[in-house]
Formats: sequence, C-alpha cells, structure tokens
Amino acid sequence: MTNRYKKAVIDDVVSDGIDEEEKSNLLDLFEYAMKSVATTLVREARFDTSDFATARQRNCEGFQLTLQRLRVDGRDAWQGRFSRADQQLTVVASLE
Repeated sequence: MTNRYKKAVIDDVVSDGIDEEEKSNLLDLFEYAMKSVATTLVREARFDTSDFATARQRNCEGFQLTLQRLRVDGRDAWQGRFSRADQQLTVVASLE
C-alpha cells in the first residue's frame, strides 16, 4: 500500500504556547505534509503553512514546518517542527 493511504500514528507531541485547537489543526497539516513527502525519497522538507489552502481558516498561517525522515527501530518515522514567534510544536509519527 502506498504511504499516502496509510494511517498516521502519532508517537509524541510536545508543544509550547499552542492551545488545543491550534494543536489539532497543526497536527492535521503535519499528517497531510508527512503523507505527501513520504511517497518520495526526500529526507527533509520545509514548508510555510501559509502555502496550505486551509491555513487561514484554521489560524495556522505563518508557521514554519520542518519535516525530517528518521529511522527508528528499523522503520521510517517522521519528525515535524512547527514554529511561529514564541510558539513551537514538535511531532514524531509514523505511517502504518
């Protein structure tokens, strides 16, 4: 099965200065970006969340997102880091 259709499994989330609604919206953007990049050979990707079509409606504009592919226990995992001014969110997830 291609990575785009696999289920995202969040292993860890650490946030600073982000409320629950923002966190939920950022996690949705992370899952979309992770599935998009996972189908390629890319090991690191950078995004500005303003480029996502739904960012404005979800109050997620202006975050910088860095995605990195990691090898954890012999499988691929993804670490995403969102940052905007004093706000930070770090996510580690995999696709099953």
